[in-house]
Amino acid sequence: MTFRAERIDHVEVFVRDIDAAARWYAEVLGLVEVARWDPEPVMIGAGGTKLALFRASAGASSAAAGESPSSLRWHRVAWRTDRAGFESAQKHLRDRGVAFRGPIDHGVAQSVYFQDPDGHPLEITWYEEER
Repeated sequence: MTFRAERIDHVEVFVRDIDAAARWYAEVLGLVEVARWDPEPVMIGAGGTKLALFRASAGASSAAAGESPSSLRWHRVAWRTDRAGFESAQKHLRDRGVAFRGPIDHGVAQSVYFQDPDGHPLEITWYEEER
């Protein structure tokens, strides 16, 4: 029997303040708390995809802006929506004072790019095939 992964369950994210990060993700992306360990992580998510929020070490710094894309590492978490959600997301981000880049036309998809308060890169995207 061959193993085949079903989907991403969660992405671990190290943040300065778990409760503040959970509130920000709830307000900006609508993620809800789905589980809480003692003392961490706090699992937040939407649609079966979760972020596991862990407390970063004291003195931890954000990744440098403009970090080389040739670095071998994970880079961003992209959240998928439909066309109406994509339009709504841009207004939602503006209304909350979240600076973003885009929309960027990738030919088959449109995306906007932004960061959480700890500097983690995020994306909201929709695929034009879903018109």
